[in-house]
Amino acid sequence: MFTRRKRQIPALNTTSTADISFMLLIFFLVTTSMDIDKGITRQLPPVDNSKEEVVTDVDKDNVLRLVVDDKNNLFVDDKPMVVDSLKQHVVAFLQHCKDVEEHVISVDVDRNASYDTYFNMQNEVVAAYHIVRDAYARKMFNHPLGACSEDEREAVVKACPQRLAEIYHTDLKNSGEGGEE
Repeated sequence: MFTRRKRQIPALNTTSTADISFMLLIFFLVTTSMDIDKGITRQLPPVDNSKEEVVTDVDKDNVLRLVVDDKNNLFVDDKPMVVDSLKQHVVAFLQHCKDVEEHVISVDVDRNASYDTYFNMQNEVVAAYHIVRDAYARKMFNHPLGACSEDEREAVVKACPQRLAEIYHTDLKNSGEGGEE
């Protein structure tokens, strides 16, 4: 008498979903901004397996001491300074140094200081070196550092090497062994 009909579930047309998802993916990739990581480029010294410490005597007048405390305050030779004026101070230090090849810039940063303060301080120091090296290249080769040949660049770097000494503090409580402060 009564025949039951099979009920069919209506199907969605999914032919264009792959195209739509691909277009959305492209849209978001194009409109999204990527954060560029900032960092400090340094050429580390080669690994020395001898484990012996070399002590170097440096004249006190050839040392510039930079300290960043836990409140992000910069001190240059125990005098407070704004990071923006550090470049001019380092340039003046390098130009008036008794022996430019024997100078040292000592950097001491507290663990609780922000990375931005450390990064900005390092940028100012590197910019100061660039200014001094450019002035040296103009004086010796009559053209800026950017126009120097490879041999001329090596001569400039040898005449005004970048000598930074960073002071690292070890935590005596967490290390389990004795450390230097």
